[in-house]
Amino acid sequence: MLSNTISPFMAWFYPAFLALISLIYYLDRSSRKRMGAAALLALCSFAGLLVVGAFGSPGGGFSRMGLLLSRLLAAIAAVNVAGALSFSLLLPKLGARIPRLMEDLILAAAYVAAGLAVSSASGANLSGLMATSALVTAVVAISLQDTLGNILGGMVLHLENSFVPGDRIRIDGNEGVVREIRWRQTTLETLDGDLVIIPNIILMKSTVVVVGSAAGNKSFRTALFNVYYDRAPGEVIRAVERALKDDPPECVAVDPPPACVIRDFRESCVSYEARYWLTDLSMPGTTDSKVRSRIYYALSREGIKLSIPSRSIMVTEGARDAVEKGRKEEMDRRIRALKGIYVFGVLSDAEREVLAGRLIPTPFAAGEVITRQGAVADWLYMIYEGNAEVRVHSGHSGAYRAVKTLGPGDFLGEMGLLTGEPRSATAVAVSDVRCYRLDREGFGEVLSSRPEIAEAIALMLAKRRMELEEAKGAMASSDSGGLKNEQQNLFSKIKTFFNL
Repeated sequence: MLSNTISPFMAWFYPAFLALISLIYYLDRSSRKRMGAAALLALCSFAGLLVVGAFGSPGGGFSRMGLLLSRLLAAIAAVNVAGALSFSLLLPKLGARIPRLMEDLILAAAYVAAGLAVSSASGANLSGLMATSALVTAVVAISLQDTLGNILGGMVLHLENSFVPGDRIRIDGNEGVVREIRWRQTTLETLDGDLVIIPNIILMKSTVVVVGSAAGNKSFRTALFNVYYDRAPGEVIRAVERALKDDPPECVAVDPPPACVIRDFRESCVSYEARYWLTDLSMPGTTDSKVRSRIYYALSREGIKLSIPSRSIMVTEGARDAVEKGRKEEMDRRIRALKGIYVFGVLSDAEREVLAGRLIPTPFAAGEVITRQGAVADWLYMIYEGNAEVRVHSGHSGAYRAVKTLGPGDFLGEMGLLTGEPRSATAVAVSDVRCYRLDREGFGEVLSSRPEIAEAIALMLAKRRMELEEAKGAMASSDSGGLKNEQQNLFSKIKTFFNL
């Protein structure tokens, strides 16, 4: 009997089949659970054949039932292996993907076909089986109407493609990204990271808003803010649009470009709305926060204050002293920042105090570009809090090399302030950076009152440039003629730039 159940074909089929399962298990991590089940079914099938061969009698009911069950287990295992081989290995290699629900439908049809084929080969009466199955199907359909409705709803969702995994939708107060559409339910990941399981029949009966499509990969967002009436709308709009267009935060689309519009005129302020599009729908809250941060820093650099609710404040003597102390500390910090810049070493204390009053607090958020290589800007930055990375870009490929990290006490842009030369490197805020900005107009007042400062500053700039060139091996340190020529060249540029 054992020789009848374990044929030569079976003798090599099961080892080869288990070897194939092991190979798929090794190549595809996502199919390991299914391959483990397939291996267990194959072993149970082989064990069933051994039991039937050892204890069954030819033509007996036990033998026929045992052979049928063993062959069914082998057929189910074979369908699982074929599904993993096709859907997880071959189709992805060809760049093709089919929905998960379609995979389940194909596998279900394969299970039915394999079961019918095995039953027919084992001598089962298929006509009687079909009649019995039709009756059972009718009873099950009546008792499981809601379940069947969910299944049919999932099929319709896949066929119509109203939304697909990766899209962001809103339904009945829940909003999030569609992660999976299965037979019975659709899984939605909310903005808080929660998973919401929605029956497919609910999706078919309710109004679903597709907020963002994974195919278009963009979703419209807005950020509201209020500004006092003391600043013209054009100033506010230009500051916000420049910050969002020139250096857009991560996950904000460049096209369509961000925009800023007036939303409403209120009693004590103007309400504005920043409009932008997301390129990543998975974390809109994080991107919204970055956009609001950019808006805050952009307005702060322009001295534009955000509106807050009006309230009455009583100022006591102690409060006045605190304000005066804070003002003195701020002035001391500005003077220390000016003393740390070598080109201002020739200034007197009185001249530094004049410049300190001209400094403009200029904050930058982490990740923002402070200066851009090749840009023309006639101001200088003095960092007193935070760090910035200096990068030198090569060509238009976007590749760069980080050459230096600046921190409190460092400065950048002295050649732009004094001669108007384009920026030689890009500086990006590594953390939140607070610095002072000195414009051409502010420094021009000091130069116009004492023009001879320009020559001393030109000499200091020339020496520093010569030292850099010497370090590069471009010229000898004893080249006094070169130093004199460089000083005259810079002095001429400074006089021309400031109309001295």
